[in-house]
Amino acid sequence: MPLREYAAFFAPEDLKNLTDAFDVTWQELSAAHPELNTEEKVALMKKKLAHRILVSATAGGVRDVDTLKEQALRSLGGDFRLGEEQTSAPETE
Repeated sequence: MPLREYAAFFAPEDLKNLTDAFDVTWQELSAAHPELNTEEKVALMKKKLAHRILVSATAGGVRDVDTLKEQALRSLGGDFRLGEEQTSAPETE
């Protein structure tokens, strides 16, 4: 689980909420996006998902599972233009 390495920075209940948010969001993402079909794409998206949840939890102080999930899904919206080769966020002008 990508969030375990941050356990020292969160109370046990908060870490459980972050982990629950990651798990429920990942289930939804993987079910809705069959293009996440290689280990590389899965690993990349899990890393991005964990990062989005950590940002919401640290910068925004969010601990609610549903709010963490919704914020992560909203912020990952553009990342599903992965195609076969894209491994980073698209460039902006």
